[in-house]
Formats: sequence, C-alpha cells, structure tokens
Amino acid sequence: MGNPSDGFFGKTISFLISNFYVELTLLPNSFTQSLGYHSINFLSSPTSNAHGFENSKSLIASSVVDGYNNDHCLLQATCKVFFTTCETRDIFLHDQGFSVFFETNIPRQVGLAGSSAIITAFWKALMKFYNVDDDKIPLSERPSLILSVERDELGIAAGYMDRVIQSYGGLVFMNFDREQMESQNVGFYERIPLEKLPKGFLLVYEGNPSDSGKIHSDVRKRWEAGDEKVIESMKCFAAFAEKAREALFDSSHSQSTKRKIIASLMNQNFDLRRELFGDAVLGNANLRMIELTRKHGFAAKFTGSGGAILGLWSGDIDEESVENVEKLRLDLQREGFMLCWIEPELGDL
Repeated sequence: MGNPSDGFFGKTISFLISNFYVELTLLPNSFTQSLGYHSINFLSSPTSNAHGFENSKSLIASSVVDGYNNDHCLLQATCKVFFTTCETRDIFLHDQGFSVFFETNIPRQVGLAGSSAIITAFWKALMKFYNVDDDKIPLSERPSLILSVERDELGIAAGYMDRVIQSYGGLVFMNFDREQMESQNVGFYERIPLEKLPKGFLLVYEGNPSDSGKIHSDVRKRWEAGDEKVIESMKCFAAFAEKAREALFDSSHSQSTKRKIIASLMNQNFDLRRELFGDAVLGNANLRMIELTRKHGFAAKFTGSGGAILGLWSGDIDEESVENVEKLRLDLQREGFMLCWIEPELGDL
C-alpha cells in the first residue's frame, strides 16, 4: 500500500511472503582446497565451474576497473558494496574465502523483487560468515546499502520498499521522510504484528512476462520539475498507507471490517496510479489482470511496478470468496495468468 511513493519520500506498508524465496548457500573454503583459502568464487550450481577472485581486494579492484560479470553481477556487486562498507567503517573481516550459489523460485520480470531478494539473502549470509553484528551494520541501514548494489553499482532503477521488507520481514509501515532520508539515508520503519493483517490476500502474475514494447513513464521527471499533479498524487499514495495503518491498529474493527477498508484503499491506490501513469505505461496485461480480479469481487493493485497484482476479497460475505476465487482462477488460466493464495511470514533476520 502506498507505492510508488517510496521513491518520492512517501509512505508505504508491505509484508513478506513465504510462497517465493531464495535459497542461498555459502561454503567456507578449507585450508587444503585447490582454489585457495582466500578465494571468492561464484557458482551457477554446486557442480558448475566457478567464476572467482583471488581475494576480496582483487574482487573490489576488478569490479572498479572491469565492471561486473553478467552471469554473477548481483553476487559480485553485493560483495563489492559489503567489503567497501566494512572497510569504510573499520570493521574487521577475516581472510577466509568462500564459494556461493543460490536457487530461487521467484518468477522473473513480474515485479516481485527477485533481484533484491538475492542480494538481501547474500548480504545476510556475508554478515553471518564474517561475524558482523547489528551494532556494526544496523538493520535500519541495510535496505539503503542493498539498494546501492542495484542502483549505484549495476544501474538498476529501484526503490526502497522491497529492500526494507526483505530486510525486516513480517509486516512493516515505512515512512520515507525527506529530511530523514537525505540526512541519514534511512527512513522510519515500524513493525506491525502480523496477526493484525486480514486473511485472504492472493497474488496474480503473468505466466510468460515480456518487456518488449514497454513504454517508460515520465512521472519522475515531472516530479523533479515540480509538477503539482504528481506531487499531490504522491501525497495521496502516502495517505493510503497511513489510513491502512490506522485500520490495522484499530481494535474496534473486526477482521472483516479491516479487510473491507484495506480492499477499498487498494482499489483507490491502483486507480490513482492508473490516472497518473496512464494505460500505455501500465500495459495491457497488467490492466487485464486488474480487470479480471475485480470482476470476481476482489480488490486489486500492483505489487510493484507491474507484472503481478495483489488481490483481496472486497465482498460482504466472507464465504463467497472461496467460490469466486475458483472462477477467477479459471478465467486467469485461460489468458495465461497464474494465481496463488499469499502466505505472509516473519522472515529470518
């Protein structure tokens, strides 16, 4: 809720899900292995050939001079930012090297933050491997550091929200206050107990996504130029997140009432986004997912920048959601879309 205002000093609410994940394995080097005790090696699988570096210093030097290997750019760039951050902060790192590989079931190119999930998983593994605790790199600072891997090292356009929720886990209200962000490079992040979240969220995403023909938005340029429409819209997105937070914490609301309030805000969030960005930018597939989901009585909005949408039953009778979701599933499958019930989770810090 509240996106895309996270990239415009706004406010959002997000939650982590267990349906999709990254499983990353870091294997410490042994004293006797042929690759060298200090070496750092990236693998595509446990049995594949390694793309390696002699040690952390050679990795940093190669990254600066030669750029990044396409096959392992996320892992290499994460190492570079982690090592330089520790060097800047005088954090001691032992000189044992490692090999690392990962597997993921996160669908690609559908706005489910797959790249940042890989980076976040690796960052957590590096902190554990090098015994770097929260006192040295606080949890609140990690989203900004993880974002810098994508934005500054790899030139990938990205916002803060996904990195915050992947770092914190659970359900989080985020306030990206401009003064705080520009002075501290962190926002105000508030954990909300997961039990306050209504049940019944579902995810719809493209089975075979494509970036071909995608039209880029001019919203950021307009915002930077002081466009009042964009500025006021970002304030409205932030207000949706604030209203959702208030509903979650209101003990006088039943779960059904909370669900209907959140569902209404989800629809408003998407409708404003559509008005601001336009149909050409949002794309036919995204609009069709929204249309089908709403047709069957579910509120719907983007999870991120497109490719997947979040749904929540908006009807008065809870029991009808089960029957309607099966009708929705059939309609979606006919047009190549996928559907699953969402399973929120706390995550592993």
